[in-house]
Amino acid sequence: MPKLIVRPRTLKELWKLLPTLPAARKYLAGGTDLVTAANAGFDACGVWVDISGLKELQSVKETKTSVIIGAGVTIAGLETSPVIRRWLPVLTAAIPHFASPSLRNMATVGGNAANASPCADAVCALCAERAEVILELKGKKRRLPLPALFKGPKLTGVKKDELITAFEVPKWTHTGDYLKLGPRAYFGISKAAVALAVELEGDKIKSASVALASVAPVPLMAIKTAGYLTGRILGPETARAAAVLVKTEVSPITDVRSDADYRREMCGVLLERALLGCGVQGLGASG
Repeated sequence: MPKLIVRPRTLKELWKLLPTLPAARKYLAGGTDLVTAANAGFDACGVWVDISGLKELQSVKETKTSVIIGAGVTIAGLETSPVIRRWLPVLTAAIPHFASPSLRNMATVGGNAANASPCADAVCALCAERAEVILELKGKKRRLPLPALFKGPKLTGVKKDELITAFEVPKWTHTGDYLKLGPRAYFGISKAAVALAVELEGDKIKSASVALASVAPVPLMAIKTAGYLTGRILGPETARAAAVLVKTEVSPITDVRSDADYRREMCGVLLERALLGCGVQGLGASG
């Protein structure tokens, strides 16, 4: 554990505080990953900057064209938000798969992204929802498409002392699903997961987003598969063809949780199920 924990009350106070702190520092939000690593002896950082009390990061806001999710919002907070339930069907479907109920009360959506795990459920769902991430350093902001944030396992493009402050997700009329294969039906780290968002005109797919977790070094956007789906009739034939195509886009590994070939095959199975489920839901899911 660190020798010092500092708790700024506002972002403005944080920026003023930084020059007084040792260079080796880390940021604490929900702490579900950082505290676990420290307890296991994998984190020897001397200073933690506790940003869990920053009110600027803790709201879900709705504009005319988008939903803005503060990075400090907990997964449980997403679960109870009527704005999230109305506009973000893929994220809504992913939340019950996220860890356990007790961890959902602690873990933040910003921390889920900053940890840069290839199996991050909230991140995968937000990628399919077409989210952008907003970053801030000493009052200067920039934004990126969320998939562009990730550079590898546990690696992001976040600069030193730059904070993930929010995620902005466009409002668009779509349905979707999040299907996950793990050692247990819920709570476990995934062997493979598929986040699917589809915009429908009748039974025709106007546009689609497909994101996958645990089958590449980063949360993966299946660009070819989404392109194939666009403009096609949503039905069993399209779903089967997309299931074959998505298996060519993933690059899973074999580890203690699963075999690479099995993961690849299950990506197709999960996507086919998600597509057929969206065909049943039709236009009634969102918007």
